[in-house]
Amino acid sequence: MANRATQSLTAGMKILGGANLPTYTLEYLTPTSKHAQGSYETIVIPYIELGRSSKCGVQFSEDTPTVSRRHCAIERKGAETSIINLSQSNPTLVNGRPINSKYFLNNGDEIQLSAEGPKLRYNTTKSGTAKIGFTNKMNLVMQQAIKPYKTAAVTILCIFLLALAGGSYAIVNLNQQTEVLTDLTNRQADSLAALNEKNQALAGMMKASEEKLKQEQERLLNQNKKLATQVKILREKNEQVIAANKSGAELIEPLKGYVLALFLNKMTIEYNGEASTYDLGGDCMCTGFLTNDGNFVTARHCIDAPLTDNEVANFVDNSGGKVTMHYTAVSYDRSIKFDFTNRQMKADYSKDNRYEHVVQGVTGTLRVPNYFSGADWAYMPTKLTGGLPFDKTLSSQLKSGDRLIVLGYSYGERYRTGGNLEPYYSTGNVALSGLQNQTVQTSEAGFDGGNSGGPVFVVRNGEIKCIGIVTGKWRKPEVTVTQTGDYTKTMVDANIQIVTPLINF
Repeated sequence: MANRATQSLTAGMKILGGANLPTYTLEYLTPTSKHAQGSYETIVIPYIELGRSSKCGVQFSEDTPTVSRRHCAIERKGAETSIINLSQSNPTLVNGRPINSKYFLNNGDEIQLSAEGPKLRYNTTKSGTAKIGFTNKMNLVMQQAIKPYKTAAVTILCIFLLALAGGSYAIVNLNQQTEVLTDLTNRQADSLAALNEKNQALAGMMKASEEKLKQEQERLLNQNKKLATQVKILREKNEQVIAANKSGAELIEPLKGYVLALFLNKMTIEYNGEASTYDLGGDCMCTGFLTNDGNFVTARHCIDAPLTDNEVANFVDNSGGKVTMHYTAVSYDRSIKFDFTNRQMKADYSKDNRYEHVVQGVTGTLRVPNYFSGADWAYMPTKLTGGLPFDKTLSSQLKSGDRLIVLGYSYGERYRTGGNLEPYYSTGNVALSGLQNQTVQTSEAGFDGGNSGGPVFVVRNGEIKCIGIVTGKWRKPEVTVTQTGDYTKTMVDANIQIVTPLINF
């Protein structure tokens, strides 16, 4: 135990000194009074114990009676990490099976402290302690390395602080010496500059006529350069005007076949070993498109909002169950048609908020999406060829007033006759230059219902490029969760029209 205490304390001091040591995380799968479900803890030291004892680096409270005071330990040696059973009365399980005395862990292994106890998931990480901020590193070292071995830690910490103080004194002394040398160097430089000015004045008197002629030549040269730059700017603007006049049907018509109508067909809910499927009507409700690198792209809220806006489906999908939304994507000429689910789409859920919630006496989690900070995108690779030309970086270079073109299935099939699925054509303007909160803000754009997920284009030098995805009018969710887990959500509208740029993924 003394050797392991020394290893942990030494590792803690190395981390605080800037060393990059490997880490892993423990994700809490079972809610307890000390650890919320879904939270995780980064482990930075090579040996840590889990249990109800106050000396354990990962501590559980008295609401977990089947967890022993020193239940088990996780030890990292080189590239291998093992779990060691310390309890003589309660078992330690990995992936549902009790271990004897020691078991080597793999990424994603599920750990359970006794058959009825809390569950955790072991996850390896690619980044080490160098990526962690100093305050966070100090907290982790205090909790994991110093707290279990407080007496030894105090001595080592004092030595560390004394060394740090000595280093600080040396740095201050060196800075003072540097300031003296800098002041001396500046005075010498000023003296040399004064002598140089006198020499230049003498040379100027001797060559006054020659210098005046040279200055006039330089002035005329700079003036010609400015005129050349102005001519170039006017030529580029003229080309943009010509391209803008050409940006209608001539450029868009060949691309319409890659803009797809999305039909929501059904929803499957799986929970506690039971599955139920619900028919959702198969109505046209959103837009997607194919890019020329073979990806199918749409707005994330098109494949996510039907799930998160349903309280029961949201609760199930984030509390141990699974909800699958089934869609069909169709081009207006029916040459492209395929089925897909939300489970196939890649998206960024890291900016979403999660709240504890109670449904029929069961405690779980609700997820509230954050689409309006550059996260409203979803895509999946396909084997289809052809697609829209796109430029990911162009979205960050747009200027206020730049013209935008939008294709989408406004209002679905509501105002169409004869089965016509041709996407609507509309235009808009960039409202603010560059990206605002990782989005493009627009005005006068055709962001009617159904256009969500559609492509947004700009024209440059006679060529049309897709630069973003229609997100819609900015809406901010206001969420209230009471102490009993009751959940309410209202949406606050703002007259700001948002485009999610392709640069975000």
